[in-house]
Formats: sequence, structure tokens, C-alpha cells
Amino acid sequence: MTQTTNAFAAWMLATYEHNELADICNNGCASGCASGMIYYSETIALFDQYRDELFSIMADYQADTGDFESIPAYVRTNSDTFTSFANAVVWFCAELVAMYATDGAYLEEAE
Repeated sequence: MTQTTNAFAAWMLATYEHNELADICNNGCASGCASGMIYYSETIALFDQYRDELFSIMADYQADTGDFESIPAYVRTNSDTFTSFANAVVWFCAELVAMYATDGAYLEEAE
């Protein structure tokens, strides 16, 4: 991911400690380890606040990996309702940001 000035990524870095980001990366948001992103009301609020940034993260991911099919199936198939889609997008982007953060890609941003 080349975009380290993304507001959602900055929110993640300001909200979660390194060990919490590692938990999100290793266990996924569905495990309940991401406080503030557990309930639909929380993920909908994040989606509404960071909509453009979330889509930017997904577009960068697709560009890095090569195609739409690279977006996990749980995001592509959770489009029955706005709630399930928004939740899936927030969780996917959070897990991706956590992965990049724990790999050091956002190290400069955090300092």
C-alpha cells in the first residue's frame, strides 16, 4: 500500500497499540479483538466517516494485487444490505492497515 497519509490508516494508528494491531492482523476483526469495530453501529459510523479513504485503500490493494478478485470473498459477497457491506469493508480495510502497520509500512507515519 503506497498511501500512508490515509485518514482511516491514521485513525487506526492513533487508536490501537502495536500489539492490538497485531491481534487484528493475526485474528481478524470478526474475532472481537478490535474494540470500536465490533458492533454494526460502530462499523457503520466508521464507514460513514471514512468512506472515501476506505475505497482508496481497497483500490490501492486491487492495484497492488492486480484485479477485483483479490478483494476477499467476504467483502464481495456481503452486499445484500448496506450494513453487511459497510461492516465487511471496514473490517477488511482495518485488517489490511493492521497488516501493513505491523510489517512496518506505516512506521514513519507513527513516529
